[in-house]
Amino acid sequence: MRVFLVMTLTFWAGSVLAEPDPAQLFTQSCGRCHRDAERLMARLGWALGSKTPEERREWLDDFIVSHHSPDPDSRAAIAAWLAELAS
Repeated sequence: MRVFLVMTLTFWAGSVLAEPDPAQLFTQSCGRCHRDAERLMARLGWALGSKTPEERREWLDDFIVSHHSPDPDSRAAIAAWLAELAS
């Protein structure tokens, strides 16, 4: 019984602490209107082209807040992931 409890708690803690998958967060938060993240980044190239990776993340975070606002952790993960796609 003790082994089962330890294994269950270990599995549960690992799943709770796991980092969210930004692609999945994008699909859940943005996928209804934006099916393809790469195409979306290509359309935003005018705004992101000359920015550093950090500036891209900040710009995308601000854009997501004004456009659609998932929770702050999800928003930050999506913005960082999209910034990488834009580079």
